[in-house]
Formats: sequence, structure tokens, C-alpha cells
Amino acid sequence: MRRGSTDQALRLASQGLATAGSPKFVDAAQQVLAEVHFRAAVRSDKPNQQLQHLDSALKYTPDAARLHFHRGLVLGRLGRLPEALSELDAAAGREPARPGLAYLRQLARLATGQTWEAAGLAPAEANTLRVVQALLRDKPWPEPTALQEPLLSKGAEMWQALLQMRTDAAAAPVALLKEAVEKNGRKPISRILHYYRGMAAMRAGDRATAYTAWSSASGAGLATPWLEQNLKAMLREQILEPAQAGQWQDVVNAANRIPSSIEDRILAETVGLAYYHLGYEAAQAGKWPVAVQHWRKANEQISSHSLAQNLALAEEALGHWVQAAEAWRDMVRRRPRKTDHPDYLNDPQVAAIWDHVAECYRHVDADDQVLNSLKAAAKYAQDDATQRLKLVDEMLAEQRGEAAANELERILELEPQHEEALVRLGALYKMQWDKDAMSIWRRVLAINPQNTEAREELAEAYIERARVDTPHSQFWLFGRHPEKEGIKLLQEGLQELPQHPKLLLELGQTYQRAGKNKQAREYLLQAYEVASDNVAIVGSVLHELLHAEAGDVVETLLPRVRQLPHLLPGFWFDQGRLTLHCKLGEEWADFFFTEALALVGQPWVEETKASVLLRAYELAHEDGAQELMKLYEQRVRDETPASGAIQYIEAYRLYHEQHDRQGALKRIQQAQRAARAAKDAGVLKLAGEIEAFFKVGSSFGFFKLLSEMAETWEDEWN
Repeated sequence: MRRGSTDQALRLASQGLATAGSPKFVDAAQQVLAEVHFRAAVRSDKPNQQLQHLDSALKYTPDAARLHFHRGLVLGRLGRLPEALSELDAAAGREPARPGLAYLRQLARLATGQTWEAAGLAPAEANTLRVVQALLRDKPWPEPTALQEPLLSKGAEMWQALLQMRTDAAAAPVALLKEAVEKNGRKPISRILHYYRGMAAMRAGDRATAYTAWSSASGAGLATPWLEQNLKAMLREQILEPAQAGQWQDVVNAANRIPSSIEDRILAETVGLAYYHLGYEAAQAGKWPVAVQHWRKANEQISSHSLAQNLALAEEALGHWVQAAEAWRDMVRRRPRKTDHPDYLNDPQVAAIWDHVAECYRHVDADDQVLNSLKAAAKYAQDDATQRLKLVDEMLAEQRGEAAANELERILELEPQHEEALVRLGALYKMQWDKDAMSIWRRVLAINPQNTEAREELAEAYIERARVDTPHSQFWLFGRHPEKEGIKLLQEGLQELPQHPKLLLELGQTYQRAGKNKQAREYLLQAYEVASDNVAIVGSVLHELLHAEAGDVVETLLPRVRQLPHLLPGFWFDQGRLTLHCKLGEEWADFFFTEALALVGQPWVEETKASVLLRAYELAHEDGAQELMKLYEQRVRDETPASGAIQYIEAYRLYHEQHDRQGALKRIQQAQRAARAAKDAGVLKLAGEIEAFFKVGSSFGFFKLLSEMAETWEDEWN
């Protein structure tokens, strides 16, 4: 309680009261609860909250005179004067000598139309009540009332001015009230004096002084209906006159002087209209930042779908995507709902706006808002599969596969033959072991036999089922299966997808594993013939032919392979790497590396002779092909001695043989300098990548990075 923690104090005291074991303890707990509520009432600046706390306090200590006294004060502030008098009487019955109580009781009696008594009052109190009585008089004034001093105020100007205004409806004691305000600075008094000074100024025809005085009264906290009405009337005059003349900047300037406490629909709409016009003028002049500022202000004052649309377009012009999205949402919310309205939007139009909102959010990667906006668009586009597919794609991007599948099912209920929906559903089923994606791909091909994705995925599905080591294998429970079962399954696939190169390739591999090299060569050659322009298929065919002991066929195919457009050295590097890995002979690896060297100098090839020799050296090292490694090191020394490649190899040895990282880095830097001098871009690129790799501080193998780079050739083909 002493720390001002009202809620905690009330909770603890209430718990104490609930567990009290003696009347003394109950009384103590009630005293604490009453005190907490009283202090909360004193701290509050809201009369209604004060009254609630005082009512709660009186429940615990109903005979406390100070609670009745303060409750009377609060009721007086709320204008409930009869109740206030009753509370003050209750306080007087319990504590008659309480300071100020006698005066307030008589004031309350006077305010409720009862007879008051001067007995027991100080002279200033009695004289003040006489003035108040005169101000409340309803009958005609027989003669001017003379003031009797002393009075409860700082100076008599306040009472003199009020009596003049009450006596004479034309009296305008502006100067007296100004002096009274200066002497009585406390807000509860000064704000009332400001109000009457405004009234006096209006009587004198001084509207500017009246407006200033009433604004001061409002700013000091006076909130009476008549003050608000007077201010609104004056403000409307100040706003509407320039608005009728189209002087929109003057309207805005006047609006900036409106007190924040004044709320008026006509004022708000007029000010909003002014900002709207100013924004339109700025937009016509191409001043979009200014237009946005004005339209944002207008949007705070008026609710208009056309304004929201203009604001949205302006926000987009400035790249304010979140603000643009919010403005479009306002536009949708404010749209006319009656179908005969000229600006009525039908459901497809509303869906299009929500789709655009999603695009705005997409600019700032607000993924949740993108998804929510697309859901809203789908709500208004129940029969639009294209719109609903956008929602599906966003769900897939957000890893919400189950929701995406449900949405796809709904689309297919409307359009069972929707090709794109089936393709997406097939892709989802492919990722789930308990779903049959093959049936979906067959449905797609029944609609469009040339659908490339469905053909490829169905072929992949057959291949996965034919293998042992895949999740969808038909034989995975058994660990192994006769090769003839896999061959049978793949041949079924070829009946469904005749001449599919992946199925032909897989059949060739399967026959090779079964030891049937003749059949393997036949299917591998078929795969090559139907996909001789597919680099990935061609590369796999060449490698598998070596496994099938068909090196002669590889040599026969070589002239045709060389004709592949824009073939990169990486293709031949991969052939050599696989050959070494599968122990198919170093001579074949050298054969393929030589083909890579033959591509140097082609317009589309970045590698130089030295960089190709270095990559061959590295691949030989990776698989422990010592003789091949020596061969290519010697070729580097003999054929490209000034390229920087020698220093590059020395760096490799320092790192791998002596674990000298710093020495290797120095050699790499020497290789860079030599490559620059020789203008060998290939070596310079490799050395630069390794230098950066060193500076990162990685502890991986020196040439591991290059190994990973060499494996990117398939991406390059794509």
C-alpha cells in the first residue's frame, strides 16, 4: 500500500480478510482495504473511478467521515448535487468540525435551491455565497448588487465581471475577466474564467479573442457541452468559409489549430476533403511524397474507398509496400456493398484486389501476410482455380503441405481434369511414403500425354520402385531382389512410357549389374539415341558403357558427343572422376581429361590450359592415382611453367605434406602474381578462391573446395 501497488495490496488484504480468525483481525484487514481504496481514489484523476474506489472503501468502513466528505466532493464534480449534499450531511454528522465542510454544505444547499445559513461561516465564505446567490437569481434585478468583501478569491474582478454579465445581457467585461484570469491561475478556476471571457468577447464582437479564450478553456480541461458547441460553431466558420472557396491549404492551416479534444463529423469530413484535394494536386504535379502525406492525413479524417485507392497507388509509386497493402485493404473494407452502386465491386474484383495486396506484401517478404491475403482472395474466388493455385503455391513455399493438399483436393472437386492442380498434388504425394504419386501422374498424362513433368516423375517413380535402396522400392523389405524382377518392372514402365531415356538407362544399368553386358549395351545405346542432346543422360551412358566393358562403343560415340553445343570441361572432368572412383582404369581418366583440354579456347569456356591441368591433377590426387598425378604435375611444369600453376601445386604440397598453412598461403599468393603476369585467368580464379578459403580459416582439406566446384558442372548444364 505504501509503495502505491494498489492491485497487490488489495489482493493481499482480501486474502487476509478471508482467513481472519478474530474480530480484531477482521477490523484491521477492513481498515487496510478501505485505506487502499481511498488512496487509489486520491491518485485517480477520473471522477467515475474515484467514486468506485470510495464506494468500495465505504463498504469496509461505512462510518468514516472523510470518505463521506470526499464522496460528496466527487458527486459534486459529477453534477449529482442532491447526492453530494447528502454525503456532506453524513460527514457533518460524524465530524462536524472538519475544515471546509460547513462552507461546502451551504454551497450545496444553495446549488440545490435550498435555503442556506450563514451561521458558523467565515465572513469571506458568507460573502461569497451571497454573490453566488445573486448569480443564481431568476427574478429581474431591482438594482445593481454591491460586492461585500472579503471574498473567497484572489481579487474581486471575477465576481464583478460575472455579476455584470448576469445583470446586463449586453455587458462585455473582457478586461475584468482577463485580469481575473491572471490573478486566479489554478486550472479549476482559470478554465471557467476563460470560458466567460470568451462569452464576453463574443458580446463585444471580438471573435478572435473569443476563440482564443475558449481554446484555452478547452486546453485547461473544461469539457462542458456548451463550450464544445461554441468551439465547434466557431471552428466550422473558420473551416467552411475557405472550403467553399476551394482554398484547401487555408482549411488545413485552420485545422492545425483545432484542439485535439474537439470531435466533429462536419469538421473532420471538411478537413479530410481538403487533404484529399491537396494530395490530388500534388499527384498531378508528380510530387508523390507530398501526395502521400496529404492522403494519409485525409485517411485519418474520412472513410472513403476512392481515397484509400488513391493512397494505395501513391504508396506503391514510392515503394512503400506495407503501407500500400494496408491502403488496399482499407479500400476493400470501405467498398460499397449495394449492387446498384456505380463503384460496386463483384467477388472476382475483390479477389483481384486481395491478390494484389499479397503481391505488395511479397515485396517485403511478409510471408504470413501474403498467405492471409491469398486466403482472402480465395474466399472471393471459390470457382477460380488459377487464384486458388496461387494460395497452394504459397502454402507449399511455407512448408504447409497438408493444407496445400486439402486445397488441391477442393480444386479437383470443382475441376477433376485440372492439369496444374494434379501436377502439384503429384509432387506432394511424391514426398509422402504412404501416398501413391504414380496414379496422379497417370491422371495428368491422360489429360496431356506430352506433360514433361508427369512423364519424368512417372519414370522416376518406376526407377525408385525397381531399386532396393529407395523409400518407394517395391523390394525394400527384402533388402535384395533378383535383378530380373527389377528388369520386369522397368519394362512395364517402358510399355507405359515408350523410349523414355531414364528408363532405358536404368534398364542398361540393371542388366549390367546382372552380368548381362550385351543387353546392357543395347539399352544404354537406346538411351543415348533418344536423348543424345541431354548432357546428363549422355554422361551416364558413357560411364555405364565402361562398366559394361564397352570401351569401343565409347570411342565410337565420342565424335558425336563432342558436337554437343557449349559442352564444358566439367563434363569430361566428371567422367574422369567417376572412372577413377569406380577403378575403371587411369588410362580412361587420362582419356577424358584430354577431352577437357581440347575444349580450352572455345568462346564459352573460361578455363585455361593450366587450370584444366590443375583440376586433372587434383582429381587424380583425390582417388590416389599416383601415376596420373605425376603425369599432370609434369605436364604443368613442361607446358605451362609461367602460369602460376607450379606455385599452386607447391602450395598444395606444403599444406598436405607439411601442414604448413602459412607457407601454402604465401605460395598461393605467388601463384596469383605469376598468373597475373601471364594473364592466365583460369589459374588466377582458382588461386583467388583458395586464398579466400584460407582467409576464412577453414580446416578442411586444401583441395576439397575445388572438388566441390568440380561437381557443379551439372548445374552449369542446366
